[in-house]
Amino acid sequence: MRASVIVVNWRQPDLTLRALDALARQVPSHGFEVVLVENEARPGGTDVIRRAHPEVIVVEEPTNSGFAGGVARGIAAATGDVIVLVNNDAVPDPGFIAAGLAALDAAGPTYAAVSAAVVLEGLFASTGKPGPHTLAGLDGALWARTEDPTRGTAVMNGTGIEMTRDGNGYDRDWLAPADDVSSRFDPFGFSGGAAFLRRDALEAVGGFDDDLFMYYEDLDVSWRFRLAGLRIGFAPEARIVHRHAGSSSSGSELIRRQSIRNRLAVVLRNGSARFITRVVLRTLARLVRDTLTPDQAYLSRDAWRGVLRELPGLVAGARRKRRADRILGLRRREVEDLLG
Repeated sequence: MRASVIVVNWRQPDLTLRALDALARQVPSHGFEVVLVENEARPGGTDVIRRAHPEVIVVEEPTNSGFAGGVARGIAAATGDVIVLVNNDAVPDPGFIAAGLAALDAAGPTYAAVSAAVVLEGLFASTGKPGPHTLAGLDGALWARTEDPTRGTAVMNGTGIEMTRDGNGYDRDWLAPADDVSSRFDPFGFSGGAAFLRRDALEAVGGFDDDLFMYYEDLDVSWRFRLAGLRIGFAPEARIVHRHAGSSSSGSELIRRQSIRNRLAVVLRNGSARFITRVVLRTLARLVRDTLTPDQAYLSRDAWRGVLRELPGLVAGARRKRRADRILGLRRREVEDLLG
């Protein structure tokens, strides 16, 4: 299998160079190409990257097409039959590509993708004090970065993604000990931050949806893989270290708004009627709570107005895509039953 590694950058040359340096140190160093998509490219903006890594294929995108659009542009310029996604703020281990390709090959053709083991950069320790840089685990426990090796431990960013029955996507094994992920059952989906995808499977389900811009694009593709009867695995030996929120501000209202908007878009496209109804009703309930208690709101009123303005377009787009996908309602319910 020949791999094409896709890296998307938007005004983060130092982080991106760090990722490209790590890709250049892969063992073996052959059998793959690297495609860098420079979003909103400016004159001379990629010169430093071209000088440092002349082997990299550089795609200069004149607009900011987001992660989903950037990946789509990269795939169009790539030649490999396996698409490898690597966040520009992540550093893969030297054996990352070899391990991921081996895992995908061993899984067999029914597997459309395997997700990598993504470790958070730095050491973390539990804390009882919430703060602007505190991370909350899936169990509600709080974690903070520490420089003390006697207190801190390496923790996971994720081993793939899961989805709740409310349509919320989340990183599996978020903040779990990094030394405890060697054996795992299949996740519902792959993480767009680090994954290996069969190109033919990706093309068969329509590829990445540019309309999502960023967030939930990996859940969307994973859901469509599942609807097509394909599986998604986990490659524990393909490890990569990720700087959390290195390319975006963690917890900003922009991210929260984009997550609400894209969750609706993805559910409207892929969900059954009962699933869509549940998610829409819960979203409306959140809107009401935020309106009644603005001091505790998840989104501001202006942000909610933006989501509501886009809703008719999301519905129309979902109807058009569902007609093209041609998935029976029974199949949609079968996939949703995987959520337990």
